[in-house]
Amino acid sequence: MSDAPPLLAILAPLKQWGGIERNLVDLCREFVARGVGVEFLLTRGGQVPYPHEFPPEVRIVDLQTRGKLDAVPRFIRYLRASRPQAVLTAKDHAAKVAVLARILARHDVRVVVKVTNTLSQTLRRGGKRRAAKWLYPYADRIIAISEGVRDDLISKFHFPPEKIRLIYNPVVTPALLRRSAIAVDHPWFRPGAQVPVILGAGRLSASKDFATLLEAFAIVRREHPARLVILGEGPERRALESKVAALDIAGDVLLPGYVQDPIPWMAGASLFVLSSRYEGLGNVLIEAMAVGTPLVSTDCPSGPAEILEGGRHGALVPVGDPCALARAIRDTLDAPPNGAALREAAQRFRSDRIAEEYLDVLGLHPRGAPRDA
Repeated sequence: MSDAPPLLAILAPLKQWGGIERNLVDLCREFVARGVGVEFLLTRGGQVPYPHEFPPEVRIVDLQTRGKLDAVPRFIRYLRASRPQAVLTAKDHAAKVAVLARILARHDVRVVVKVTNTLSQTLRRGGKRRAAKWLYPYADRIIAISEGVRDDLISKFHFPPEKIRLIYNPVVTPALLRRSAIAVDHPWFRPGAQVPVILGAGRLSASKDFATLLEAFAIVRREHPARLVILGEGPERRALESKVAALDIAGDVLLPGYVQDPIPWMAGASLFVLSSRYEGLGNVLIEAMAVGTPLVSTDCPSGPAEILEGGRHGALVPVGDPCALARAIRDTLDAPPNGAALREAAQRFRSDRIAEEYLDVLGLHPRGAPRDA
């Protein structure tokens, strides 16, 4: 019997930065610590995520693909050469490539598909939805990152419930807690600053609905001194800047663009607000909760209601309602919850616990026998 550690291949078209990318890097670190060999397979111009933090024990394999047509044969060649025990995919492109390659190669590798968002919202083209309905059930298991994502897969795609496993994202790590102690070099965040800072973070896109957050902030600001910072970059920047000007709130709004590490900003803020129209889970809410920052969120599909346990840990308001969002912001600023209680509530998203659940689904247990059939 070989003494080589079990090998996991992670297949995904990734960017250098992003929530999915952050989760995968944290998972890789946990897998390596548990004696699992990991190879990271890049497709379609993918990049090494968080290169300055990427675990050196993880091998990078660039398949140098352009699309599914050449990705499938290249992935088949990889499977035959490296023979991993399991494959974990992230994003729709990689899921379809891995499942199709295994079917065509008649390979016995275990394939687990991770669904990171509400699939009915992200796969809007009929062809993509039909392909997902056909191919995803051929995976050994499907990981849904929230109950809402799981329900969507069952109700909209008719996937067998027994095929789907709910596993939250590995958001709370020892590194996150260390990063929260870093000071933000901006006058609004300096010790002793009197005006509360409201924080939003995410891609400046329509799905994040920062326009509603701006409208809510304008309402709050009429009767409550406050400032608003929205971290992120994206296609809605010009529209949001125009809205800031139209609402006459430019002196109290900051759009600094992409910030490599938002955690210090979250730790220094008086309140974190998620205004999204939809999410897969809402990692930023968990991050803010983990550093003890009060929370307000839209009750969007899916994730926020699960994270906040139905409003127990922060207010939930209807999507696209600036008046309701403004009321929740004012109420939370006036009576913030206990930070220690928020930090405790975030413990169910600890990366060490989540990694064990992944290894269970993947059938990789270097310190014991597989437990998930």
